[in-house]
Amino acid sequence: MLTYNVAPTPHPDLSAAALADLSAAAFGNPLDRGVRSHPSHERAALANALDDGLMPDEVARILAGRRMAEAFPIRWGESPQAYASRAVAEMFVAYLQ
Repeated sequence: MLTYNVAPTPHPDLSAAALADLSAAAFGNPLDRGVRSHPSHERAALANALDDGLMPDEVARILAGRRMAEAFPIRWGESPQAYASRAVAEMFVAYLQ
């Protein structure tokens, strides 16, 4: 079983209006990180997380400044929908720990 260290968010007052900023932070700059960018996978996972009841500030806390694909790596050949489902399940586990 995977475990994740969840650091407190530096901005606990993050509102739903900051979703665009959250998305930008989650995608990051692909040239800055060793993890390859998969915008469709990351977008699907963020949308599923919010649809399944996580608030933007909770997602930010779980990601702790990392991109979605960095925090929850994409498996080879995994479709965006399959990744979104698995990543959100892992996010809930990380949130509850």
